[in-house]
Amino acid sequence: MPQPDKLQWRSDLGWSPNSPAAWADPKSGLVVHYDSSDQNLANKTHSACEAYWDSTRNFHTGPSRGWVDIGYSWGSCAHGYVMEGRGLYRAQAAQPGGNTSHYSVTLMTGPTDTITDDQINAVRQLRAWLMEPDTSISGTVLGHRDFIATSCPGDRAYRMVQDGTFTGAPGAPTNGGDDPMIGLEKGDSGEAVKALQVLIGYAGQDLPEYGVDGDYGDETAEGLRQVRASVGSEAGAGWGDTVTGYAYAQLMRAVARAEAEQPDS
Repeated sequence: MPQPDKLQWRSDLGWSPNSPAAWADPKSGLVVHYDSSDQNLANKTHSACEAYWDSTRNFHTGPSRGWVDIGYSWGSCAHGYVMEGRGLYRAQAAQPGGNTSHYSVTLMTGPTDTITDDQINAVRQLRAWLMEPDTSISGTVLGHRDFIATSCPGDRAYRMVQDGTFTGAPGAPTNGGDDPMIGLEKGDSGEAVKALQVLIGYAGQDLPEYGVDGDYGDETAEGLRQVRASVGSEAGAGWGDTVTGYAYAQLMRAVARAEAEQPDS
């Protein structure tokens, strides 16, 4: 996957090419954020998005935050641009517990702003690009609230995190998402099952007998059920037999929690 179609580097924005933030090599996925205030950028020209990004950086490096740079790795605007923040191979300040393990992308939207199809597609392109061999991140997409108690990234964006909208293929329809793990059930096999098994392990649940074998059997089903129970689900008998939307969301929450409990490195 090439870099996003509309990628603006720091130098394009008049910033120094390299962020002063500490070096890091995030591998665990991408975390979605938003702004706590509406911006109405979908109804303005892209120059307003550039001004917003500059303003965000000034706020983050000013007396209220005192950070060395803008807090996010990337931003995505309503016009389909991906705008570099701290960028590649830099720790960020957006989500305590995941600042060195995950990249972040903030939607330049507030609670009631439109999240445009172009904006969603920009996040998809960013994710696909970051999954290329040079950076090789996990395809996992989480929300800021998966790390700490917060309203971010807002209920609408978080539903998109949960239903797989942001993990869809670039250019695919944006309504409903198409994460390949959602809908898996016992008896299935293949690469999507392997991804499920890896995530169950990341969430702290061992699969001691068969491991990551690509076959969705009793051990994988019980592993998923145990993961769901670990984040407060009722998780009764059979609740690991199918990867429903709720099961997927609870799995992602368990993965985020497990990673947040690890020290940053």
